[in-house]
Amino acid sequence: MTEGPPRLVADPAALAELLDDVRSEPVIALDTESNSFHVYRERVCLLQISTRAADFVVDPLAVDVTPLGAVLCDGRETVLHGADYDVRCLKREYGWRFPRLFDTMAAARRLGRPGLGLSALVEQHFGTRLSKSFQRSDWGRRPLTREQIAYAALDTHFLLPLHELLTRELAERGALEAARGEFGRIAAVEPRERVFDPEGYRRIRDARALDETGRAILRALYVAREARARELDRPPFKVLAEATMIEIARRRPRSEEELGLIPGVTPSVLRRLGKDILQAVRAVATAA
Repeated sequence: MTEGPPRLVADPAALAELLDDVRSEPVIALDTESNSFHVYRERVCLLQISTRAADFVVDPLAVDVTPLGAVLCDGRETVLHGADYDVRCLKREYGWRFPRLFDTMAAARRLGRPGLGLSALVEQHFGTRLSKSFQRSDWGRRPLTREQIAYAALDTHFLLPLHELLTRELAERGALEAARGEFGRIAAVEPRERVFDPEGYRRIRDARALDETGRAILRALYVAREARARELDRPPFKVLAEATMIEIARRRPRSEEELGLIPGVTPSVLRRLGKDILQAVRAVATAA
């Protein structure tokens, strides 16, 4: 495994050094960090890369990573853990494709490991417990802290030795070729276009317990929330919680005072969405 602190790549000179290092490596480890918990339109905010010699954290918000794709996707083996999401993100954002992908989670599943998360596998094989303190960090915010960089680098730090262990065991069991077929299918996944379904409100917990008018109000709130989330570039759940929408549909407030008494309707919700909420409630009530 590599030694020393991770190297932040946030300017063209550092990227050029990374490219020189990666070109000589037959296998590299790769991971990404996105900001899906904090924005409506997620984007890749970090790329973590580990070679046999060093760990790198690349800031694609600070430097154009286009040259990196030509090296990462040239046929060398690329090791990721739970690669499906990362593959979709990297294809969507950069058009990158990985002809020789190795997914350590898929390999561990095929080998019958009891724990498939990276933390569980690292603890099992290397006796190290990975911190989850920055798991929900807003990776789109700058500047990055030293602690964030160190945390992110650990997602690839153990992947190459883990890859060696799993490859050897798959080969010993005669399962390596079948695993490579699975890796190829994972590498072939395509990005999913985000399509809003106005009927998605039906999947909200307790939606079925509402009466017909309540469900109509919930649908109107669901649609209004989506429009405001898109406008504010925030995840819908951070604009208005589902439990709050259910309670609004039950109580059917007629004024800001009544709306403000509902749990989850904070002053910021009242300020940003109060008029839209009351308008939706009134429109449904009038039509009922």
